[in-house]
Amino acid sequence: MKKFILFLILTQCNFLFSQTVLATFPLELKKSKEYKQIVNAENTATHDVFVFASDKETLTILKYNSALFLTNQYSLARPDITYKVLAGYSFNDEGNPTLYWSTPDFTKILAVQYDLNTKATVAVFNYDLPFFNQTIITQFQENNTFYILSQKHFEQKLILYVFKNGKKEEKTLDFGSFNFKNSKNKAITFSQILEVCPIEKIETNQFNPLFKGTQKTKLYVLKNKLLLTFDHNDNETQAFEIDLATFEILEKNISKTTTQNYVSLSNSYYHESKIYQLKVNEEELLFEIKDYKSGEIIKSIPVSKTETIPFKSSPLWLQLAGDRPKELKSTAKFLDQLVYLEVGLTVYKTPKSILITLGGTGDIQFTDVGQDNTNLAFRNVPTTIYFESTFDKKLDHTKQEQEPLAVDFISRFREEHPEVTTPSIIRYKNYYIMGYYDTYAKQYTMRKFIDGFESSF
Repeated sequence: MKKFILFLILTQCNFLFSQTVLATFPLELKKSKEYKQIVNAENTATHDVFVFASDKETLTILKYNSALFLTNQYSLARPDITYKVLAGYSFNDEGNPTLYWSTPDFTKILAVQYDLNTKATVAVFNYDLPFFNQTIITQFQENNTFYILSQKHFEQKLILYVFKNGKKEEKTLDFGSFNFKNSKNKAITFSQILEVCPIEKIETNQFNPLFKGTQKTKLYVLKNKLLLTFDHNDNETQAFEIDLATFEILEKNISKTTTQNYVSLSNSYYHESKIYQLKVNEEELLFEIKDYKSGEIIKSIPVSKTETIPFKSSPLWLQLAGDRPKELKSTAKFLDQLVYLEVGLTVYKTPKSILITLGGTGDIQFTDVGQDNTNLAFRNVPTTIYFESTFDKKLDHTKQEQEPLAVDFISRFREEHPEVTTPSIIRYKNYYIMGYYDTYAKQYTMRKFIDGFESSF
């Protein structure tokens, strides 16, 4: 009993060490809940941290320096509520922000430049974006610039809208000159791929859940460039680098090693100049790490269904929606279930190791059986099958137990604190910042969360 109590105490202490308050600021967000917004942002040139907090009537801007001391603040009337969404931000060379307020469908954007030194609105720009025959894929910030990426219908093109310093540019990314093939070596088009495999944006410096890793087309926002990878073809990963200065597109193809059973499901994941590739069928699992630039194999681990997966650091888990994970006892049972799902993997670097999650997501069909043993109906149940693996920085498998991640601590904190509303989470330096509105204390609160159990103090 004493050991159990000690365990609970240590667990609670570890949780407390994983997070700490960085800053608070008296703030009352009023009026309609649907207009309350908080956005945390980093000026990547100066490493200042900004907070943009808004309700239906007021916008408050807080500026913290790289040591997270408050250095400036500014409150003013927010723009016309027609522009309901605070969609993004950019920073000019003086470090002052421009906020991009938009309608929910992004067709109208109001860009407002603020000067924190003079406590003034410098300029306001209106943009109409009709998105004719286009579908918005995502919006993002890179190099203190705001971007919106869309797909052109019926054409082999993406459109990139670039916003900075009160200017809007529209760049067409034309993929019509590139060749695309399916697993049977038959020609297909760029738009045909995206119709079946829409683009999924990967957070390159944060933990990504497995459902993102199982998508066949991924977008990585890297330093001054985009990386778009395609895994519709089980024979290769087809990648495109898009320079955000010149908008030149470069193609790279990384072949996938053939398994003993030719018919396989496959996917890949890019992380820090490495491409991690996975191939699975009912007979075999093949995991490989390759150098992205050269395509050379760094590590190759084939596993047959009769073998134990040598690099797994966790049990083989089967999790149905709403249920606790169930352990699968053999590689064969794992593969038997996995081949009915979309397979994939994610890679995440912690302070001590590289965490890799491999598996599949999707729906598995179950039959509901009545009391008289007759089949009543079929139902599709969202399912995740996975295992975790830890590697050291030299990409050798390690048996070191994986500590909880910052995202685990953040999730637990939110579950235990109903006063947390409108949270905004960013990766800053080597930890996470969650800023939120505390409805009990009526203040903005900024908390630090780290991976693992090391003290934050």
